[in-house]
Amino acid sequence: YRGVSCNLSNHKGNQMTLKDLSLVEAKQFTSHYPALIVGANNAGKSFSIENMPAEDKKRTDIFNYDIKPLGEGTPDEFHNVYTVFADSTSIDKQLDNIVAIGTKLAAENKNNPILAKLREQREHLQKMKDNSFFIDDDEAIDKMVNKILESAFNPDVDRIVADTLTALTDFCDAWSKAHFSGREVWNAYGTAHQRILQALKEANIFCYKYVYILAHHDYIPPAQYAMTPKQVVKVKGGIMSGNVEAHFNTIVFTHATQEGVRMFECDVNSSLDTSRTKILDGKFSFNRTSLDDLEQLFAKKKTVVDGKLVEA
Repeated sequence: YRGVSCNLSNHKGNQMTLKDLSLVEAKQFTSHYPALIVGANNAGKSFSIENMPAEDKKRTDIFNYDIKPLGEGTPDEFHNVYTVFADSTSIDKQLDNIVAIGTKLAAENKNNPILAKLREQREHLQKMKDNSFFIDDDEAIDKMVNKILESAFNPDVDRIVADTLTALTDFCDAWSKAHFSGREVWNAYGTAHQRILQALKEANIFCYKYVYILAHHDYIPPAQYAMTPKQVVKVKGGIMSGNVEAHFNTIVFTHATQEGVRMFECDVNSSLDTSRTKILDGKFSFNRTSLDDLEQLFAKKKTVVDGKLVEA
């Protein structure tokens, strides 16, 4: 993974959007991807999504496997956010309850101000249902793969983020146990896991999107971080175990220093982690703000000077 000859430093603007680029240019911009971002809980992985420039966020699809609030909560902050739930019946029951309450109130007084709030709640829940994948749905994996590919071929989407691989593993495990039995469980789990990862890779190789997959490792105290070996990304069972990293062009570790500074680090020669990069120097370490930092670095719009990302 050494050396990228293209020079993309003349790309206009601070945002790393792909909408005005030719396929050749988009291929150059995304040649470092898919990227695996690895860090402990509270290392700021999700915050790096939230801290992207507003224009970039509007062109980002997130598969929120961790089921946690992302962003400022404003409408259309991201192009789309998908999530996962245990079952669809609970949402269906709430939708039915809202409709029943609304029907009763409207019969009594069609101008009741509560009706507007009920409509808002119904629209919110319906959108949540439409943008979610459910463990009790035997077609959940097919639907998830299709949504990833829809994002990949959507010209309004520049980047796809899976947050996190660790939670995706749990979802595939629970889904397979809900629909299979005996030895078929592990086969279904492994197939589901591989299909989703393959779809994310195809979004990059066929459609030239920025693709990020976030993953966890165990907590390491900041004072010990630099000298502590980092584990390979964990998955359940034997399928893909110890082999997740082989699927990525770029592997970046993120952590917080003792002073609370969030870092992106990578070194192809490190014996303490599995990081890798295609940039010529083979390593980097800098105070990170957002995922956009990596896009700027790989496009040679910015460079690292004294641990900080500055204009190239």
